[in-house]
Amino acid sequence: MDQLTPPPEGGDASAPPYAQTIDRQLHDWTASLPDTEHVRFFRDTDWARSKLGHYAQWPESLRLLAGMVLADSRAAVLWWGPDLVAIYNEGYRPLAASTHPKLMGSTFVENYPELWNGISGFFDQVRKTGQGIEHSAASALMVERWGWREECFFSGNFVPVAGGQGIYNTSFEVTSTKLAERRTNMLNRMASVPDLSPDALCAHMLETLKTNGNDIPLAILYEKDESSGSAVMRLRGHVGLPKGHNLIVDGEDFESNKGLISDCRRAGAELLVIDYDERFDSASWRGFGSPSKKIAVLPITSGSRVFGYLITGTNPCRPHDSECQQLLRDLSRMVSSIVAAAVNAEEAKRRQQQLENDLAFSDMKLRHLIEHASVGMVHISLQGETLWANGHYYALAGSSAKEQGAFLDVYHDDDRPKAEEVWASLRKGAKHISVELRLKRLYTSPIGDAEPAQIQVLAFPYCENGQVKSIMACTTDISKLKWAQGFQARLAAEAREAKKQQEAFIDVVSHEMRNPLSAMVHCADGISNSLEECRARLAQIPEPCFDALADNVASAKIIMQCANHQKRIIDDVLTLSKLGSMLLSITPSAVKPSQLINTIVTIFEAELKSNNIACEVTPEPSVDELAVGYLYLDPSRVTQVFINLLTNAIKFVRQSATPKISIRYGAVLADPKSAFPGDIFWASNERDKADVTDNPEWGHGEKVFLTFIVEDTGIGMNQKEIHKIFDRFQQANVKTHVKYGGSGLGLFISRELTEKQGGEIGVSSVYGKGSTFGFYVKTKRVERQPQSLYELYQARSGDGPSDLQVLLVEDNVINQQVLGRQLKKAGCTVEVANHGLEALDALDRKTFDVVLMDLEMPVMDGLTAMKEIRKKQNEGKLAEHLPIIAVTANVRQEQVDTAMDAGADRVMQKPFKAADLVYMMKGLVPQVGTPTDGTSPSASYCT
Repeated sequence: MDQLTPPPEGGDASAPPYAQTIDRQLHDWTASLPDTEHVRFFRDTDWARSKLGHYAQWPESLRLLAGMVLADSRAAVLWWGPDLVAIYNEGYRPLAASTHPKLMGSTFVENYPELWNGISGFFDQVRKTGQGIEHSAASALMVERWGWREECFFSGNFVPVAGGQGIYNTSFEVTSTKLAERRTNMLNRMASVPDLSPDALCAHMLETLKTNGNDIPLAILYEKDESSGSAVMRLRGHVGLPKGHNLIVDGEDFESNKGLISDCRRAGAELLVIDYDERFDSASWRGFGSPSKKIAVLPITSGSRVFGYLITGTNPCRPHDSECQQLLRDLSRMVSSIVAAAVNAEEAKRRQQQLENDLAFSDMKLRHLIEHASVGMVHISLQGETLWANGHYYALAGSSAKEQGAFLDVYHDDDRPKAEEVWASLRKGAKHISVELRLKRLYTSPIGDAEPAQIQVLAFPYCENGQVKSIMACTTDISKLKWAQGFQARLAAEAREAKKQQEAFIDVVSHEMRNPLSAMVHCADGISNSLEECRARLAQIPEPCFDALADNVASAKIIMQCANHQKRIIDDVLTLSKLGSMLLSITPSAVKPSQLINTIVTIFEAELKSNNIACEVTPEPSVDELAVGYLYLDPSRVTQVFINLLTNAIKFVRQSATPKISIRYGAVLADPKSAFPGDIFWASNERDKADVTDNPEWGHGEKVFLTFIVEDTGIGMNQKEIHKIFDRFQQANVKTHVKYGGSGLGLFISRELTEKQGGEIGVSSVYGKGSTFGFYVKTKRVERQPQSLYELYQARSGDGPSDLQVLLVEDNVINQQVLGRQLKKAGCTVEVANHGLEALDALDRKTFDVVLMDLEMPVMDGLTAMKEIRKKQNEGKLAEHLPIIAVTANVRQEQVDTAMDAGADRVMQKPFKAADLVYMMKGLVPQVGTPTDGTSPSASYCT
């Protein structure tokens, strides 16, 4: 459409006539419309962007019909043109629901895609025949207008107008009427009982409920049988539950908690509505096939007697509103009346007499209760005068019976409008209202300043012949409860903040401990391999140099062992910071038991010598008989148990006349307890233990039980101490090496660790003579002997191209130097970047096989850098996927997940050995591949 020519400057009257026509049309035809909010909304709609164009350019027929729609007192909408563009009046807005205001000026399909298949036929018929048609509410439409699918019924008509250019549609919702008809028919059918015998009566009720699957998608009928003296729940039938469902319970005592009996007990003689929960999973929901949001427990009563319970699901496609509640009440009354009619008339007569006697007695007790109850009760006339109130009401209100004045005067000024609103609703006939209100009376809290007292008011009208005559109310003092809720909320907020600060502190401590520990591991790892590298490069090593190197290598291995143990202790601190049941990880490595034991004893060698303690290590014959070589086990966890036991033994053997510690280790294929003395007390917690060796990382070798015995000549223990020694926090003194003070945390952790490795720990002791601790763990044979870093170095030429181009992004200079040196020894070409920004610059200049990315760095941190690298990759600025390994000291699971989400392919936890890193890098770079034996040199550091 041509654009309008703007008027000349200065208001020249010679403006183009077309523009004058538009202005005149705009004024003429909309000025006649009623000046209402909806008409203003109609004018403000951006019609120029609609398929009808600006309303100033509409044809005369469309303007007339639009005016007619906007003036219509009925709910009406005009669907114009082949696209069915909507123009609707204010009466149609409730039917438009969530599509308002978007519906105005947009098409039917854009706003009601879910209704198009069911309603398009009406539009086609009207256009084809040129005659209007009536739309009846014979079937429901599933409408999604409040964020969920709702069963609705509509009636109306579709009339062609303007020669078929538009369709004039009046519509009104008749959902309440249709639902009432359907539910009334079901209740009427229920009332027509052919046979009053118990079995026939129950079958009739269930069959009737089946006829209305939409409103009753599930039903369970119970009879409360008290003939045996105790109440027993008898199942009389169910609808919508498959065979064997957990809710099908029969013959259980009324005090049982099986099925829904506890809910029946909670309901008592009152209708109870509960929310859907997991107990209703797998039910065969009838009707719409969807689970009910609310489940009703309907007591089947007559007078004060409860005959049973009918449990029903509610319509999942209708709100739990007053109509639904009315259905439940009507159904409860109907079922109760039918069952009551089947009760023996003579029994009913006797019960009636007894009830009359009880009623008189109850009335007397009720009067006594009202006078002495701790609940305030008041009776108020419609004019606002207090007709009667008990003493507790006046005490709560802070007034007395002698004081005259409106009862609303006791409420706090800020809450008085709320009280007046409740009063008005009750006078209009509201069933009952519960509301919390503040009073002018002050409540003195246990801590802090006085504040307005608060009461909970339950008010309801007293009616005669359907007319409200007065108002009654019960009041309860909730001042202390409200203060406690506020106090608890403040405490909870403080606790959350304290937990947040604790986690932040643990993260900082872990990070600062892991960084120097990582450098220690790299240096010790390099020293450990120095002897093998010298052998590879020198034909002969001078003996003095060889001895010195050997001593250095032995010391470096001890440093590695201690560093690995220290690393796992740091991991335990992180784990124990949030776990209450010692859920520590068990990660296997290929280990030779004899080497492990000797290494552990070497750690204590100096302490043993300084205390003149004899220590001997003896392998059992079973080690050679079973040809025990390399086994998959967690060396750090076994080391932790051994350190606990040896620390305890050294502590208590010092004062012995002949201080001695004996260590024996062996292996069995089955029945590991048979390898220990028969008087050992085993500290099993008798809980189900998962077999960790079933995990894939343990390989497929034969299962072997390793047995260990640590015997000392110390002070020993009595039987009472033996049975308490493995309990938690008997002497709570937790340190990094875990102190044992008779019965403390160290042995509790040892018990947890052995059980998590498929074993147990125990002790036998004679007071004054010494103790024998024994434990065993489950392991698996290693199918192939693992390679050392030196062997990987020697064999790298056979693994394909291993000259990896590595970009090391690390801000710590020491870690740059140490790790870079180790990687170069493994055959890698290393380039260093001090932070993420330098790494991005390096990637623009050069191609790398893998990136090692520290996470906490200045200028640009590792997470941001990884996101930028992945962004470049997605934009095609990188040729292919670039493997990234995040190297970090922050190892809580959420931190690992954050690194992976930022773009990391793997996460390597500090500290680690270079061999582990080389293995991980080769597994990520396709042209290099993983080592040939498929086993990581030390899987415990790879994530």
